[in-house]
Amino acid sequence: MALASATLALHSVFFPPPVRVPKPSFLMRKISSSARCHASVSRSPISMRSARRGVSRRASAGEGQLSAGGADLSELVGSNRSLVVRSGSDNIFVNLALEQYLFGESKLSAPLMLTYRNDKTIVIGRHQNPWKECRVQKMQENGVKLCRRASGGGAVYQDLGNTCFSFLNKLTPSASVLEPPKEDFKTINNQIIISALERLGVNAEASGRNDLQVVEGGDAYKISGSAYKLKNESDGLRSLHHGTMLLDVDTEALGTYLTPDSLKLKSKGISSVKSRVKNLKLLSPQISHIAFTEALESEFVKQRAGGKEVRYLTVSEKQALEIPRVKEVYESSMDWDWRFGSTPAFSVELRTRFPWAIVQIDLDAKGGKINNGKVYSDCLKPEFIDHMNTLLAQGNGYTYDKEGIQAFIEDLANMTSGDPSTSEWVDDLRDWLVEEVQ
Repeated sequence: MALASATLALHSVFFPPPVRVPKPSFLMRKISSSARCHASVSRSPISMRSARRGVSRRASAGEGQLSAGGADLSELVGSNRSLVVRSGSDNIFVNLALEQYLFGESKLSAPLMLTYRNDKTIVIGRHQNPWKECRVQKMQENGVKLCRRASGGGAVYQDLGNTCFSFLNKLTPSASVLEPPKEDFKTINNQIIISALERLGVNAEASGRNDLQVVEGGDAYKISGSAYKLKNESDGLRSLHHGTMLLDVDTEALGTYLTPDSLKLKSKGISSVKSRVKNLKLLSPQISHIAFTEALESEFVKQRAGGKEVRYLTVSEKQALEIPRVKEVYESSMDWDWRFGSTPAFSVELRTRFPWAIVQIDLDAKGGKINNGKVYSDCLKPEFIDHMNTLLAQGNGYTYDKEGIQAFIEDLANMTSGDPSTSEWVDDLRDWLVEEVQ
C-alpha cells in the first residue's frame, strides 16, 4: 500500500534545540506553513554481562542496569569496550535526549549501539509546519506526542510497533574535511541490520542513500529509513547512524494524524514525501521488538566487537533523567517555542457560508501565532466584520490553535456585547474556527 513516509517512523532524526525554559502547554492544530552533554552523575556500582564475539544474548534479570542515582555513563562509553544499550523508556523526548548525550558528550572510544521504542509520536523536520503535516488537536486529545527535530526531513509516525536503533562509532578522519571518513560506516551498519533480518527470515536490501527495502511480488517496499551525522570532538571524529524498523506499526493511525485537509493552506515549509511501505510482521509473523533487538545485538557483537568483550546496559527513564544533561535536553525539546513557535511563516484562507452571511478569513501566522488577518463578507451588519478586522489588525498574538481562537472569539464577544442580535453569530464563528484549526 502507498503510505506517506511522512506517516511512518522511517526517518527519525533528532538533534535538540538550544535549551529554553519549557512551557507546559501542548497545543495542536492543522495548517499550511509559508512554511552536550556533560553530566556529572553520582557514581555507584554497576553490574554487567559480557559477551564474546558471535554470542547471542537474551534479556534477563541479570543484565546490566544503571543503578539508582545514576552511574557515569560517559565513563562506561569510554572504557574501550563496545557497549550495547537498551533504553527502558518509551518517551521519545527521553530517548532522543539519551541518544544525543551518548553521541555528543560521552567519551566514545568503541562502537556503541542503542535501541529503544517510542509510544505514539509524530516527529517533524526542523522546517516543517505541524499544522500542515498533522491533525494537532486530535493528537492532543489522543495523547500523541509531537516532537520537532533540529535536522531536516519529513514527518514520521512512530508507535510501539516500530523499533529505533542508533549506531555510534569513532572514525578515522580523512586528510581533508571535504572528504568522507575512511570507514564506510553506513554500509557496515546496514549489513548488521540486514544480517539481523536474515536471522528472522526476512531478505532485505539497501535502497538509495538512506533506506532498506524488501521486494515482494516484484514490488519494492520501504521497511527502514536512516539519517546520519558526523561530529568532530576533541578525541576525534565520530558518526551517528540512526533509523527505524517497521515491525507492526498501526497504519490506521497514519490517516488519523498525518493527512489533514490542507487544500487551503499555503506554506513555505517543507512537505513530506510519500513512499510504499510494509510492516515486517506481514512477512515474518514471529517478528517482535524483542526478537529483532536480540538479532540486531547478536550481529553487532559478531560484526563490530572485533572479538573483544561487549558490555550490555539497560537504562530506565528515571535513570536517564538523573543525568543532568539528558534532563536538560529532554526539557528543551518539549518547549512549546521549539515545537510550535519554530514553525515557518504560513498563511491560511478559511471560507464558509452561514445563514447570516458568507465569511472568508485570510490569516498570516509566524511562530505559531497570528500576526495579521483580514475578513471579507457580505454581512448586512458591516460593523460586525469591522470589529473582527480591528482585532486581527491589533496583533494580539493569538496562537493558531483552539486556545488562540477562543481568545479571539472572547474578545469579539466583548466588543459586540452591545448588540444581542449578533450573539449567535459569535457562537457560529467559534464552532467553525475551532474545527478549522484542529
